[in-house]
Amino acid sequence: MEETSGRDPDVLTTRELAVKLGLSPQTVRRMANAGQIPALKTGKDFRYSWTAVREVLRQPHIQRRTSTDDPRPAREPTAR
Repeated sequence: MEETSGRDPDVLTTRELAVKLGLSPQTVRRMANAGQIPALKTGKDFRYSWTAVREVLRQPHIQRRTSTDDPRPAREPTAR
């Protein structure tokens, strides 16, 4: 990866982050759009803090419950 003088080495482009994570740039953009990783929108693309992304990805994964995961039995519809 090339270092541009005056550029913070912690700030990465989508492509650079994808290479570091071993993912496709499209997957990285999807994760940013979904709020799974911290990102700053810059025009049509994003910029990422490597430190912030690593911190988030090191957190234990919390799975959100969906309506199909609800263990409670479905209620019968009531007649009106």
